Parts: sequence; structure tokens; C-alpha cells
Amino acid sequence: MLGYLTDRRKRSDRWWRYHVLKDGYVQDSAVCRPEHAALARLNKAFRRLGYPMSESLQAFWRELLEVSAARRPELAAGDIESVEARAASLDTSLLPASGWLDLFRLCIGLGFFQPAATLRDKAVLRMIQDASAPEARLSELTMACYASLEQGKYDRAAEWLERMESSGCAPQRCSQVRWFSGLMSGGHEGDADGLLWGDSPADPEFGHLIQGSSIAVVGPVASEVESGPDIDGYDVVVKFGYRGGNRGRDPRFQGKRVDVSYYNNAQSKTLAESDFAPVFSELRWGVCHNGKGCSRFRPAPANLRQLTSLQWFLPDTHLNAGPNALLDLLRFRPSTICVFNTDLMLSSGRFAGYREAGNEETDYTRSFIKTHDPVLQYRIMHRLWSNGFIQGDARFEYVMKLDLAGYLKELQKAYGAVNRALF
Repeated sequence: MLGYLTDRRKRSDRWWRYHVLKDGYVQDSAVCRPEHAALARLNKAFRRLGYPMSESLQAFWRELLEVSAARRPELAAGDIESVEARAASLDTSLLPASGWLDLFRLCIGLGFFQPAATLRDKAVLRMIQDASAPEARLSELTMACYASLEQGKYDRAAEWLERMESSGCAPQRCSQVRWFSGLMSGGHEGDADGLLWGDSPADPEFGHLIQGSSIAVVGPVASEVESGPDIDGYDVVVKFGYRGGNRGRDPRFQGKRVDVSYYNNAQSKTLAESDFAPVFSELRWGVCHNGKGCSRFRPAPANLRQLTSLQWFLPDTHLNAGPNALLDLLRFRPSTICVFNTDLMLSSGRFAGYREAGNEETDYTRSFIKTHDPVLQYRIMHRLWSNGFIQGDARFEYVMKLDLAGYLKELQKAYGAVNRALF
């Protein structure tokens, strides 16, 4: 009984849920008899997660076990396609949205990105299905509203938003959704200076810098293209995790300027533990992703602000640094945004000095599973790009032109199971 109650408390943690499924998969793979003992472990994992079991889900699990590293160190031709076909055959009603997202993350951990996306699409459909009930909760209506925007069904999203308002969603949040819907649909509704739903008292001054300006957003991906002079020609140059000195200021590849730097929690912690005053004296603005990051700086610099996060609206995930910054900047109506040195994590290399000394190159699979949904990140970025709100250098344009299927194929090459089974 105590274990059951403990598991119930843990179920809100997506990383814990992932490990429950992964551990069951690894143990089942070692048994190599999916028809018998392995299914007992699957049933146990689903009981811990609070999900119902069915014969079709058992069949999908067997398909995954067939391609486990214990059974097939190297993948056979068609293995990924067989998993994809089995995933596509599953009925949306079998699992709640969180269950489909958990299987999505498991398949990412296995290196099967396209089957993972198929499972994720079932989560999106289930979100809409759940919200269609007359007694749907505000949280369910919120997920359905996001899901409809991702599907490109903007009129339906507006209907969900009306129900959100009548169910008590805060007016500030409803305004934020209308603005985001305008971006996703190709319009641009909302207050021109970005003040309608922002949290930061520094927004007006920051907006004065951004509104009507040309913006270069420079990512940390190491580049061999000498874009530095082009970057320095923009009105405002935005970078990430700037800690002072020449890090990220290579005049040939990254440009010498840094006007605005965005910081995630890890970056804000590192900077706040050092002498950060000289860094902020070089910047026009530093921007933290949330209040936790801002709270680390004591005394707080006058040119530090916190962006207003969209995380509450997203289905159990976080935006990573690039989309967070772009959405924040778009609030204030810049004339142009051009993205440099960014490929949505298709490469793990970063420019010298971006990480602390001794840190290894990043395998983003863990990030995809624990924090940053790569399908959601790509779909939002692609919509901003296709609607003309952002453009980019040759590498960024290449990634956008791949479309989602091509992007997932590239992720498969970079991190997935190509010639080898994982786990």
C-alpha cells in the first residue's frame, strides 16, 4: 500500500515515469521471452504509472522487445518501419495523453524518432478527445487548445479558448494564448509593445530597444561560415549564456557584439556564482527564462529581466533556449529576426567557452526525454519560419526546409538507432 501511494506522488515527474518504462524494457529484454515473463514486467510498469493495459499495447511492447539490444545488437532492414506500423495501429483511446507521451519518450530513448512522433500525435488527439467532454477541466481545455494550434485548427483553438475563459483561466493567460495563436496562424494579434500580458516591470524599456529593430539571434552551434560581420550589422545582437570576455564573440563566425543574452537556469547559476557585475556592464539586457534564474542575482542588475513563459500552456514539456528567446522577442514587434548558428540540436558541438571547462559534448537524447520535446520545438519554430516571423542563415534555412519528417530522419542519424539497437 505504501509503495502504491509513493508511486502516485511520483507520477507527476515525467523523468520518473520514463525510467519506470525503461527499466521494465531493459529487464524484459534480458529475459528474451516476451511471450511470458516479460509481459508481467510490462503490466507491473503500467500499474505503477496508473495506465490501463490492453492486448494491442502488449503487442506493441513485443514489437519493441524484438528490436532490443539483447535480442538484436544490430537492427535488421525494416525494424524501425515495423515499430512504426505497430505504433500507428494503436487506438487513441487506449491511454491518457500522458501515457502516449511516456511511450513517445521511451521510443526516443530507444532511438526510434519517427515511431515516437506517431505516438506523440496520439497524445495530441487524446488531448482533444478528453476536452470534448462537457465536464472537462480547465487543464484539459488548455491542452486541447494547444493541440488544436499545433494541428493548424485555429478556429477550433479559439473555441477551446472561450471555454478556458468561462472555466476561470486568468485574463493575462488568455491574452497570451491569443497572441501565440496569432503567431501560429500567421496573424499577429496582441499589444504592439508587448505589455498586454507581460510579467516583468522591465518590459517597457526592453521593448523600446526591440520594437522596430533588426535582430540577429546567434546560437551556440560551432560554425565554419564567417557570418560575424553580417551579425554585427544588425541593430541588436542576441546570444545565449554570455559570461564575459571573448566567449561567443569570435569576430569571424559569431560577431563581436552581444547586446542581449538569454540565460537558462544552469547558465544563470554559473554566472551568479561569479563576479557578474562586469558582464552586465557589457550587456544592454540580460534575460532569464524564469524567476528562479533571476533570483540568483543579488543585488539584481538594473538591466536584468525575466521573460513571460509559455510553459503553462505546453503539454508536459519546456521550450528550450532558442524558441523561448524568439517568442520573447516577437512580443515587441522587431522589424526582422535572423537566426544564425542554430540547427535545432542536430549537432552537439558548441563554440569554445560556451560550456564550463571539462564538460563533455552533449548527447541531446536525455534532454529530449527529460525536458525538451523535439517535435514540439520543431513545429513551433517551423511555424514561425513559414509564417515569415523569422528567417535564418543557410544552415537554419536547410533545417526548416526539411519539414518534420526530414528533421526526424536527421535526428535519427545523429542520435538514434540506425545500425544498432539501443538499451
